[in-house]
Amino acid sequence: MSAVLTVSQLNRYVAFKLKEDKNLHGKLIRGEISNFTNHAKSGHFYFTLKDCESSVKAVMFRDMASRLPFMPKSGMKVIVSADVRVYERDGVYQLYVTDMQPDGAGALYLALEQLKERLALEGVFDESRKKTLPAMPKKIGIVTSTDAAALQDMLNILARRYPIAEVTVFPAAVQGENAPDSICKAVGYADKRGMDLLICGRGGGSFEDLSAFNTEAVARCIQGCSTPVISAVGHETDFTVADMAADLRAPTPSAAAELAVPDTAFLYGRLNAFEKALTDGLLNRLDEKYRRLENAEKRIKALDPKERAQRLKEKFTQAEKRLTAAYTIKLRECGGLLAEKTAALDGFSPLKTLIRGYSLVYKDEKLVNSAAELFSGDRVDIRLSDGTVSAVID
Repeated sequence: MSAVLTVSQLNRYVAFKLKEDKNLHGKLIRGEISNFTNHAKSGHFYFTLKDCESSVKAVMFRDMASRLPFMPKSGMKVIVSADVRVYERDGVYQLYVTDMQPDGAGALYLALEQLKERLALEGVFDESRKKTLPAMPKKIGIVTSTDAAALQDMLNILARRYPIAEVTVFPAAVQGENAPDSICKAVGYADKRGMDLLICGRGGGSFEDLSAFNTEAVARCIQGCSTPVISAVGHETDFTVADMAADLRAPTPSAAAELAVPDTAFLYGRLNAFEKALTDGLLNRLDEKYRRLENAEKRIKALDPKERAQRLKEKFTQAEKRLTAAYTIKLRECGGLLAEKTAALDGFSPLKTLIRGYSLVYKDEKLVNSAAELFSGDRVDIRLSDGTVSAVID
């Protein structure tokens, strides 16, 4: 190398040296992302990786960046796999990142949390968007694998609780690379078949086994389904993005079957109770109407002129009887009193005196009480005990 170098020669030389140094290839470096930029046109990631004392520029080209299951952002602590090289134009060294993992959390977990956050901001999980499940669905669709043990459990429960429902199984792969697309196609097909309700899910498994139900595609197809959807994925502790997007989340597939339909035994009990209440109410109403009818008939009968005349006649007859009885009693009392008074008066009767030899003298039909009332030539009548005689005063 000559004694005098151009800047380009220097940068190229340093770049060559770093490229040849095997110790600077595929290094694992821990740091915090800052100044993160996702270049819209190129798809490259540009950022600075730093710790508490130093920082270094970094770039992750589109081919590598598109493989990440999560989206990096400023403030995130990561471990990157990178080659250390010089960017010749600016004469600075930087990291050319080929892979990246969150520091302290798995990439899949982080990607899932970011997906939940993004879908939540878009309103995919909003309660206001959730549809009301039918109380008694006639047609029920089940989207799951035909090989799943959970399918038979759901079919048995539906047949026991609500045998009148028509159940259709829409087969779908629930695990593997093609599972999301298979689930979405099955849900879309079921949505066009006039189902009243869909159950979408599978039995338990690992986080990776359930990953199909943690994808954006499945969440959006469930949320966009016009048919109400119950999500039933894994065990009670499992909680997927599909659960959040569905109209109702069931803790298990068996629980989903129980939540989907009512129990016919309970319905028959309710029906019998309603029938009894209706019958009792009807009988009570009829009794009430019959009593009101009887009262109305009595009131109408009371207003009938014939009935009223008859009642008045009966009252008159009763009054007549009471008056006759009272008259008889009064007459008897007066007769007794008259006899008593007559007997008393009889003791003072002038006739009694006449019988003893006395007589009464009447002048002009008036009793003469004194001789001074008589004059010579007066005609008088003399009343004796056995008759009357006439005389002239001389």
